[in-house]
Parts: sequence; C-alpha cells; structure tokens
Amino acid sequence: MKCKTFLMAGMMFLAVCLFACQPSDSNVQQSVNEKLTATPGVSAEVKEGVVTLNGEVPDEAAKMAAEDAVKGVNGVKAVTNNIMVQAAVPPPPPPAATDTTMKRDSAAVQ
Repeated sequence: MKCKTFLMAGMMFLAVCLFACQPSDSNVQQSVNEKLTATPGVSAEVKEGVVTLNGEVPDEAAKMAAEDAVKGVNGVKAVTNNIMVQAAVPPPPPPAATDTTMKRDSAAVQ
C-alpha cells in the first residue's frame, strides 16, 4: 500500500512539473513576434498556446513561411492562419502608339 501511495505522489509531482514547465502566453508571444520579423505585414495573437496569424502578404509562399516559422516556437499548440494573400496586380498595358509613330509606319508601308 505504501508503494502505491509513493507511486501516485510521484506521478502527481511529475504532472505538476510538466504543466508548470509550459511557457506562458506572453513568452510565446514574444518568441512568435521575433520569428515574424522576417514577414512584414503579419501579426500574431497568442491565447492558451494557440497562435492566430493575421495580416496580408504578397504570395502563398510568404503565408506558409510565416505559419511554418511559428509552428516551431516552443509552447505553440496550434496555429490558425488567417493571413490574406494580396491579389496579383496585372502588368500595365503597353504604351499607346503616338501619332508620329503611326504616320512613320504607314509611310514605310506605302
């Protein structure tokens, strides 16, 4: 009976130690912010070890890079990626031909 009591006490002590070793949300927030310095336009919020990413990036690769960087932070349990990818900007149309260019081209054809 004494052996079971010591075993239970030891397991309880171990559980308390493991739980107490988890970093606080403020420590996780600080580490996450450091990881996100390479990804401008992205912010993070940490609650109970769950990181929520917000912001806007130019492409899908930047979105995934931010998520991957945060996943590696000690104390992060899950990541919710709400980052938006900016719409691609179409290239500007070519400049319109000027009248002198058109006259010169038409004169060469004649």
